[in-house]
Amino acid sequence: MFPHKSHLLLYGLLLAGTPGLNVADAERATPASAQPGSSGIQPGSSGIQYVPTARPFPKARAGEPVLLTLTGTRTERLTLNQLRALPAAQYASWHPQLQQTFTYRGVPLRELAQRGGFLGRDIRVTADDGFIAIIRADDYQKAPIMVAYEADGRDIPILNKGPLLIVFPPDRRFPASRYSSQWAWYVTGISARTP
Repeated sequence: MFPHKSHLLLYGLLLAGTPGLNVADAERATPASAQPGSSGIQPGSSGIQYVPTARPFPKARAGEPVLLTLTGTRTERLTLNQLRALPAAQYASWHPQLQQTFTYRGVPLRELAQRGGFLGRDIRVTADDGFIAIIRADDYQKAPIMVAYEADGRDIPILNKGPLLIVFPPDRRFPASRYSSQWAWYVTGISARTP
């Protein structure tokens, strides 16, 4: 049932952190990037937790604002409710511009790239103010870089760069001196980088 020892920690985190969650739920909650046979996010590293997904995926409600446009094999406009239904990661990370640590929750870029049909390609992140950040496939496939929608258990206010922002995990591979400009905020779009 558990083909890799490295997955035991992930299952333990899921089971310990979610009352009533059983092993079958934990397996469904495991992002594709952490499932056996895939190269990607290392489960349980740096205090990272994975959050179960909603079943079935919800339809947008009337009048619900679109927060993120995912452009890939097709265009998908996602609301906050729909983003919360996707596979998610949660971890504490130091925000380089705000100079503060928050516990963020959001959808890993790997999951969005897979959903958009451009997994393995560099990602183009667009923001409401016209800012564009490029995140390399090698980075998002090996670490749970996310589009965060929650900080410290609450929706992210505009003053804290929300409602959506890119968050990097606390990892030596992503020093602020090189990656702080990729902590894009006011994120509105994710697509594959075009040459």
